[in-house]
Amino acid sequence: MAIIVTHKEKGGRFAVLGANFDQWKTARGDALFGNLFPVEREGAVRVVTVCGADGVIQFADADKFRVLSIDGKTPQELLGEGAAHEV
Repeated sequence: MAIIVTHKEKGGRFAVLGANFDQWKTARGDALFGNLFPVEREGAVRVVTVCGADGVIQFADADKFRVLSIDGKTPQELLGEGAAHEV
């Protein structure tokens, strides 16, 4: 199954190799109170693994891509008129 995407800003076509979701959280001791009140940071990232015609594997932000075709058919052809636009 081939999924072809385009970069929304720069153009160019890529084949999707996979999709990933990563969550992270870090904590470090506060300068004044040490581990009693740690400084925490956290976040989440949606990433796609793509490759261009050169075959070079790249990781990129999923929000920057739009699906052009799945197995040679557009998303509209596969899902039909009643397809949802948002989750």
